[in-house]
Amino acid sequence: MRVVADTAMPRVFDDGPFRLQMKLRRLEPVEWLLVSEHYASELALKRRLLESGADVTGLEPEALPAVWEGLALIERFLEGHHPELAPAADADDPLLRAGLSVQEDLCWLAPGPDGYRLVAAFVAFPSRWRLADKMGRPLQAIHAPVPELEARIGAVIGRFFDALHPARPVWRANWSLMDDPALHQPVSAEARPLDARDAGQELFVRVERQTFRRLPRTGLVLFTIHTFVRPLAAVAARPESARALVDRLEEMPPAMLAYKNLQVLGPIARAYLEQRAAA
Repeated sequence: MRVVADTAMPRVFDDGPFRLQMKLRRLEPVEWLLVSEHYASELALKRRLLESGADVTGLEPEALPAVWEGLALIERFLEGHHPELAPAADADDPLLRAGLSVQEDLCWLAPGPDGYRLVAAFVAFPSRWRLADKMGRPLQAIHAPVPELEARIGAVIGRFFDALHPARPVWRANWSLMDDPALHQPVSAEARPLDARDAGQELFVRVERQTFRRLPRTGLVLFTIHTFVRPLAAVAARPESARALVDRLEEMPPAMLAYKNLQVLGPIARAYLEQRAAA
């Protein structure tokens, strides 16, 4: 069994100055979906969320063929690379079966006159957004809360989706800093009072590893999100990483800091990271 460890978390904050861009990378087929040491616990959490009635799934009827196609690709991948994993038992519902087979959140995007729309999803681990607010909406509307994103790279995103080829999947990553390690965070919480001395264990780096692949038969795009959460102390154990995080926080414009809820947490994190960078 090929299990990825903590080191598989993309260190996107080490990847040069903060810029509003996609930073796409070629995705090797064997690395499409990740199975980590948290596989069992994260799938159990997905089931608990479903059983509690949480807003984690959405499906427009016309997306059903693409969901079945995505499920077939997921099961083929797991059979080839992780045959020891038992398939999900929800055989009658392809969306549940797909979402309960992998740690990743799954989104299906369909082309339309207003651009690509979110038409199916199993999202158990949102980062302070609600699936009900996004279902059926085009990417332009989904991305509207991100400061300057549509104005700066909206056209680039549109061209990327139009050009995405089934044989050339890609991946990217983004990161945020939070005071709550929970994977399921559909709403923002008010920042808790913290001291820089506590920041290493009370703040968390959350990284999303996102993949994009065109489904060859239906033509929709399957977008996957694998979420990593690590204590700030663990991520900043290397002085160079601590320094990189300080630099990224300093480079973010005020509007982006506000969007990421870093007006309060950012200075606390920087004070802690400066100490680690100097160690």
